[in-house]
Amino acid sequence: MCVKRPTDLLQVLPPELIGDIFYLWLLDCTYPNTKYSHSQLPVLLSLVSKSWRDFVYASPLLWAHLIIDTSQGTVASLHTLRKRLERSQGAPLFLNVEVGEQPDGDILGALFAERSRFRQLTLRVIDLSWWDRISMEGFTELKKFTLHTAPQVPTDIDKLSAIFSSAPSLCSVNWHSTGELGPIGIQGHQLRFLDLCVFRIPVMQVLDVLAACPNLLHAAIRFQDAREYIPMPLRGRILLPELRSLALHGTRHLTCVLRSVRAPLLSCLKIHWHDSTGREFGLEALQSLLAYSPHLEDIALRDFLITEDGLFSIITTTNKHLLRLTVAAAPGQTKLITHRTFDVLTRQEGSCTLPRLEELVF
Repeated sequence: MCVKRPTDLLQVLPPELIGDIFYLWLLDCTYPNTKYSHSQLPVLLSLVSKSWRDFVYASPLLWAHLIIDTSQGTVASLHTLRKRLERSQGAPLFLNVEVGEQPDGDILGALFAERSRFRQLTLRVIDLSWWDRISMEGFTELKKFTLHTAPQVPTDIDKLSAIFSSAPSLCSVNWHSTGELGPIGIQGHQLRFLDLCVFRIPVMQVLDVLAACPNLLHAAIRFQDAREYIPMPLRGRILLPELRSLALHGTRHLTCVLRSVRAPLLSCLKIHWHDSTGREFGLEALQSLLAYSPHLEDIALRDFLITEDGLFSIITTTNKHLLRLTVAAAPGQTKLITHRTFDVLTRQEGSCTLPRLEELVF
């Protein structure tokens, strides 16, 4: 009986295609559910057969994604890390670095020695004892920077400023930190994506950052703490002429953003009110933004409205381009939606108020 040998795909398909397949599989397994073991996926592939091993070890992109915990004793050896970096053969690096207590300075030194190749860098920092011993300049290829610091960790503004100053290609920033926001504005003119999760930061600093980033396409702002809101006069409008998406999460601090921002091309707006107080001020601030955003297609309001009149005013004043409207009532609200709203949505003097509406979620 003749047993047909299995086809070795590496011998049949073009190596470029195989490389793309492995690379996409690697990304799908790695993000967004990042775990330390996932950075060893190329090693697992190499165990299939000798031909697969040869292919994997000759494919630099498969070694370019590294998820690593730099705490003492978590990395097998400095030599192993350096060999891993060598296998990437100069390809852009995508790093997710966990810096826990008592980090290994040699491991961090080996990683940041390759900073000129960093394409994406995520830093999750608990211990900053290593910060002063490593250069934070020369991130010439960095496009996306994510910073997570524990609330009790003080950030070094000068070091962070050095990262931003030496990153001429930076276009995306995720900031989850108690540190001052000033460094973000250094390259603000080139940022297209900004995600802020701020702790104990005055809202005026947030507005200053938005003003320094006039070319944003997407902005998400979360006020994480319950910092007391202090009323302040509106000091001027912030024009974001290219902004398409805005997501806000917090309490009365959001009203300052809503009143200040002017986004004529805004198409997606999501607001989540986090507290039970101050909602009566939110509607007026929202209408201030809506008046200057005629192209909205998607609005989601969660725990924001307290009366049907508020919803009614939004529906009747919103532009005719709206495709999706999501309204989740605030806790304790049982009569936010009645037949009055549905009548307005379905007919008004023979014509629909929102003629393009496709999806309505309450």
